[in-house]
Amino acid sequence: MSQPHPRSEHPPNTSFDPPSPCTHNNDNNHNHAHVPSTAFSGDMAQTYSQRTGGCNIVLADHLISLITPSLPPPTTTPSLRILDNACGPMVLTTQCLLDPSIATYPSVHISAVDLSADFIAANRTAISTRSTLGPKVDTAVMDGADLRFADDTFDVSFTSLGIFAFPDPVRGARELYRTLKPGGVTAATTWKGVGWLPLLHAVEEEVLQPGRAKTRLPFLEPWAVAGKLEATLREGGVRAGGRGGDGGGGVVGWGGGGGVLAYGVGEDDGGAGLE
Repeated sequence: MSQPHPRSEHPPNTSFDPPSPCTHNNDNNHNHAHVPSTAFSGDMAQTYSQRTGGCNIVLADHLISLITPSLPPPTTTPSLRILDNACGPMVLTTQCLLDPSIATYPSVHISAVDLSADFIAANRTAISTRSTLGPKVDTAVMDGADLRFADDTFDVSFTSLGIFAFPDPVRGARELYRTLKPGGVTAATTWKGVGWLPLLHAVEEEVLQPGRAKTRLPFLEPWAVAGKLEATLREGGVRAGGRGGDGGGGVVGWGGGGGVLAYGVGEDDGGAGLE
C-alpha cells in the first residue's frame, strides 16, 4: 500500500434520478440476494443503454466535464491512464474518448472493468470491431472492491452508478484511493433517489392483495440519504480539507441525497489542499 496522499476535492451540486427498476450499473449484482441474478447478464448486457434511455450518456458527459479542469496538462502528463470501474457497457469509456479535452493527450489508455462477464464479453466484441476503441481500451472481469491493479496506477478513476451495489462500499472506496496516482482525480456517482418507487407502490396498492408488503430496494434506498456517498468515500480514506483547517474539511456545495462527488489527490507537501 502506498503512503496516503493529500486530497483535494471538486464537489459539484448535481444528482440524478434512476429511470426504471434494475437498470443500475452494478458490478457486484451476483452478490446481492435482492438484485435478480440475471439483471445484468444476457440480454441486459446487450440492451442496457436502450433501457436507460440514454441518461447514462448524459451523466457520463457531465461527470467528465467536472473532472477535466483538475487534470494535469498534456505538456506535463502526455500519457493519461483512466479506470472505468463498474463499467457496464463502457459508456464512460466511450464518452472519454470522444471528449475534446481528453483528446488533447498524446496517449490515452482506459481500463474498463466490471463483475458481469456478459458485459465484458460484449465489451470485448465492441473493442475488436470499433477502431475508435482498439488499442486504447482493455476490459476485464473484475470486482470493483478488489481491483487487480498496482498502487498509484490511474490519473483518473470513475465509479459511476456502481459503488452502492458493492457488498462492501467502503472497501471499494479504499481501492479507488489505492490505485489512484498522486495528482489524479477520482469520481463516484449514486442515484439521488428512487424516483419510480412511489409509482410502483401506488400500483401495488391498487392491484395487489391488501396488506401485502410493498417492494423495497435495500441495496439502493439508503444511498438516497444526503451525505451517504461523501461519508463512504471519506471512510475509505479519501480526504479533503484546507491548509490550516481542521484536516477533514467539508464538502463545498454538496447537494442533498446522493449526487456526484469528485476528489483529487493533491501534490502539495503539507496538509490537504482544497482546490
